[in-house]
Amino acid sequence: MKLMPELNDGHRRLKSMMRPYEGPQHAVVAFRLLGETVTYLHSGSHVSDVPCADWIFEIGSITKVFTAILLCLLVEEGKIDPHAPVRDMSDTLKDVPACMTPNRLISHTSGLPNYFMPLWKALLKQHPDGPYAAFSRADLLAWFRNRRSRQGPSADRHVYSNLGVGLLGEAMAIMEQKSFIDLLAEKVTGPMALKDTTDHFDSDQRSRFATPKTPGGKSVRPWIFQSLAAAGCLRSTANDLACFAKAVTRAVDAPETALDRAIYKSAFPLFGFGPKGAMSTTGQCSGWLLMTPNKQQPGFLFHNGGTAGSSCALYVSPERKAAFAILSNNGVVCNLWGSTKLNWSKPMKHASELFAID
Repeated sequence: MKLMPELNDGHRRLKSMMRPYEGPQHAVVAFRLLGETVTYLHSGSHVSDVPCADWIFEIGSITKVFTAILLCLLVEEGKIDPHAPVRDMSDTLKDVPACMTPNRLISHTSGLPNYFMPLWKALLKQHPDGPYAAFSRADLLAWFRNRRSRQGPSADRHVYSNLGVGLLGEAMAIMEQKSFIDLLAEKVTGPMALKDTTDHFDSDQRSRFATPKTPGGKSVRPWIFQSLAAAGCLRSTANDLACFAKAVTRAVDAPETALDRAIYKSAFPLFGFGPKGAMSTTGQCSGWLLMTPNKQQPGFLFHNGGTAGSSCALYVSPERKAAFAILSNNGVVCNLWGSTKLNWSKPMKHASELFAID
């Protein structure tokens, strides 16, 4: 592990990609994995006296990648048929339409909306603990019971859905009779020794947590999840994500264990963004997006995440045995102007170029 090295071309490019996440009162941490070597970079404020690699940030929708691996592992164990209706997993789920399968939910092709209420209603409500904090399992089941007459899509159509992935996570939890986070810890994060990748803290972890902040620097509460935890509940560190990324590169190259095979399956494209679902520069895998912005350069797996006060992005290239991530306590992803500036910075183009550098 290296902290704040002498900058080479790759590190300078990564520092450049960190800039849209920066602010006068924000902390930004990044790692770059190349082979077996991990380098950590930091800019902005300090969170605690421990190394920046161990600072904890909300990672929002990167949680979906872990949810996908959990799904693929339960498929590997023969407990779930990814093509069968989710409602077959438990009688509790009897009101979920038959067209909604695990594969459709994890690939955002179920036809479910992103949110469980119309956006205009959500914007009128105050959500100090996040928009998902009060949505319980009973609320989730009632939501489907109240709309059970509606039919799902007759053909796959990609619509990003926090509700869909949240339903999948809760379905797995119901089937296994455990909370989602306990099931994830037992099957995925625990075996991978990702000790700081969780949704709750002990006193030591609390002291290393980067307080979420708006782009203007105002402190906000971290988001809380109930039934939709699988869509975005996790917090993590650069160190844990680097270990995770290393495991992904190894598993995709040569899967050995059941967990390796689950990771390998999660990286397989299920839906393309080209005409009629054809694979193009972007493919939807289980959780991950497979990005090939430049066919002359290596493709890579990608997911980002954001809350009101945190933003992050994870990029993994199994072909290059390389990865990098950016974590911050700056809510630029959920801010219209901040997300616009982030998109203007062309992160996919820069990621592709970074993976092309040794």
